[in-house]
Formats: sequence, C-alpha cells, structure tokens
Amino acid sequence: MDVVFTECCTLRCRNCANLMQYYHNPENLDANVTMSALKTLFNALRVSQLNILGGEPFFCQSELIRILEYLKTEADNKVDEIVVITNGTIIPSDECLQDLKDTPKLKVLFSNYGELSSKINEFTDICARKGISYCIVDTEYWWDFVDLRCREEKAQKVQKRYDACYSRRHCTTLYRGKLYVCPRQGHAIRLGILSEDVTETDDFSNPEFEDPKTLRDSIYMLTNQKEYITTCRYCECDDRIRVHRAIQAERLVDVC
Repeated sequence: MDVVFTECCTLRCRNCANLMQYYHNPENLDANVTMSALKTLFNALRVSQLNILGGEPFFCQSELIRILEYLKTEADNKVDEIVVITNGTIIPSDECLQDLKDTPKLKVLFSNYGELSSKINEFTDICARKGISYCIVDTEYWWDFVDLRCREEKAQKVQKRYDACYSRRHCTTLYRGKLYVCPRQGHAIRLGILSEDVTETDDFSNPEFEDPKTLRDSIYMLTNQKEYITTCRYCECDDRIRVHRAIQAERLVDVC
C-alpha cells in the first residue's frame, strides 16, 4: 500500500504517474489525518509493505518524522516492511536520518534519475555510514499513462484496461484519509478532474469502519471489485507507451 503525505516535489516530471506535474498549489498533508487513517486500517488488518511517498517525502520532513515515530512505537507489529521512496534530491536533517535508522523494517528506496538525482551519492554514503537500509532502482524507461482527457471508448476496452492494470494490483493508495485502488484516481479527484464516487473508495473517517470486520470486508470488496473504475476512462496504460524516465516539463501542466 502506498501512503501519500505530500503533494510537493523537487522535480517536475512530465509523465509522473501520480500527477504531481498538475499541482499548481501543492500541499503538505497533515500527519494527524494520515496517522488517524493508519490507526483505523491497522485495527482491521496487517500491511505487508507500506510505501511512503509524495511528491518527494523529504520535502516534508517534520510530518515524515511524526509518521515514522508513530510507525515504530504504535504500529511495529502491523507492518512487515516500510519503504520510503525518494528521488535523491534532498539530504534529510540529522533528526530525520536518526528516525530512518531507528524505525524497524524500514528501507529507503532511491529512484535514480541520473543527474536529476543530484544528492543520491551523498545520501547513500550517509545511509551506509549510519546503517540505514537502502536500495537503488535504475529504470531507463517509464510507462506513459498519457493525459487526463476522458476517452469515449467502448466499455469492453475500458474493462480490459482495468483487468490488466498494474496500478490497481500493486498501487493501492492511502491519500487524505481515503483508500483508492489507483493513485491517479485520488489525485484526479483532488485536482477537480473527477467527482468523488463513494463506491470507488473507502473513507476511513466513516464511523462504520470503527468495526474492524466491516472495514476488512469493505477493503476486500474495493480492491477485488471486478468492474472498472471511472479513472480507467482517463488513462491509456494498456497501450504500453514507453518514455524516458523523469523527463522534466518546461512548466507545470494545466488540467484540461
């Protein structure tokens, strides 16, 4: 499961799958909202891998520290692995580095974008010295999900796209206290491109979810639903268009 707690990023990647290139007024999210949602979630189930990302997570170190403190003190037995995903452009503070080291089961994953990841060598050297677990992912190409226009397509084609989608199987996303099966879905709603559909998300502020079984059943239904979601009409992931990684946009992209 991915946890988004900031929309701010140090890069402006034209093909960002999480739509950061569309945010003209990005925000750092309140850690209280994220921690409250995680507490509700952990009352119902365990998480095998919790990915903390943004944006760029080290852009918002004060909130990241609070989340890590919560994970290592109150939720250690609820998560098998914690991964902080960074583009290697920021060196964290000493306090943040200490929390990375002290959080059990934590690993820093560096997405290596070559010269754009300007601090990656310095950061990995620090990790090695301090005993912070890390790995580097070198990817030459990304898949392009294309722009956010609504496609007027037959339902059969949209359904096929949903059935084959990598994101819905591997990128379940907790964002602003709600769980989405697709990261583009949550961000497209935030950006005003889509309207919220309560049948396509789990809102952890729902009092009914105080019952762990109710929440478990709802999450299972959400992540295993057979019919495509609205966002699938705003995507072309099935065309498998390859683009070079981290191409920088000359300016922020406007929402159509």
